[in-house]
Amino acid sequence: MSTDIQAAPQKALTIRDRLESPRFAAELAKALPKHLTPDRQIRVAVTAITRTPKLAECDQASFFGALLTLSQFGLEPDGRRAHLIPFENRKRGCVECQLIIDWKGLAELAMRSGLVANLHADVVRDGDLFDYSAGKITRHVPHFIRRDAGKPAEAGEIFAVYAIAEFRDGSTKADVMSIDEVNAIRARSRSGGSGPWATDYNEMAKKTVFRRLSKWLPLSPEFRDAVTADDEADPIGEALNVTPKTVAPIFAKPAAKVAAPESDPEPVEPAPEPAPPAPEPQVPPAEVHPSEQLAEIVTAAGYSFDQFHAWTLDNGYAALKAATSFADVPAQLAKRFIGSKAGLLAALAKAKEAAK
Repeated sequence: MSTDIQAAPQKALTIRDRLESPRFAAELAKALPKHLTPDRQIRVAVTAITRTPKLAECDQASFFGALLTLSQFGLEPDGRRAHLIPFENRKRGCVECQLIIDWKGLAELAMRSGLVANLHADVVRDGDLFDYSAGKITRHVPHFIRRDAGKPAEAGEIFAVYAIAEFRDGSTKADVMSIDEVNAIRARSRSGGSGPWATDYNEMAKKTVFRRLSKWLPLSPEFRDAVTADDEADPIGEALNVTPKTVAPIFAKPAAKVAAPESDPEPVEPAPEPAPPAPEPQVPPAEVHPSEQLAEIVTAAGYSFDQFHAWTLDNGYAALKAATSFADVPAQLAKRFIGSKAGLLAALAKAKEAAK
């Protein structure tokens, strides 16, 4: 007598299952620098999931992409140097993991470059003594250590935030932002109402001004990649173009003179003005996800996802190892490829020639 035995369906692996697997530990070891171990990075990531359970529901490609990107920089998602924030992508119908690198994480990378001797950032409140002129900060005395008023001044509202970088040769560079400028950056951030913006506002404000200061600093490619990978709104790159579409010419030809009539003309009844046409309804453009933009760029140039994927693996993009389509490319990484479109297509062409 024969008995049919039906195999039990395999359980789908969760983020935590994959995170604690030996295979992922081996992949992590390839990305981490020497001062971090895979076991520690995994423990910190598990703690982040415990602290924010919504992370366990994230799209797995975005979660592991963010974690591997962070590992390449030698930073931990410990809620101090960097944060993993769940973000609901309604267009894709899933929860994505957003990587946010804190001010302390960026400062750590900047100090590793060996070009910077000291970094400092702080908020400025009503009641502080603060002097800033011509790009130089000459004094900042916080309200609680003032000696001129006989007693410490009461803490006031934050009205500015600044960052200073001191280089090995003794020169310095500083930048200051008003609190209105900082809040404008926060308003453009996808996580402006949650995550570190809600729990650690002062630290995010410091990071915002330091990001702007970093545009002027001769820092390492590693630091530049970290700033690009960080998915926060760029205070300079996202500036609006306010140039009017049509500009009146500066030197216009004088209007031709019209001879006055010899006698007054007969009055003419003016024709009624036609009614203005009804305005056409404005339809807001649909938001295009960065991975979709990347797919359009690559396929329009005649390359398939497999060719793109093979090139990324050959060039050390470990975060894309498990990707099976352009939709699996994390948003922050897709933005990097889009920003260097010409270089990306040139590299794909070179790889195609080499494969022949």
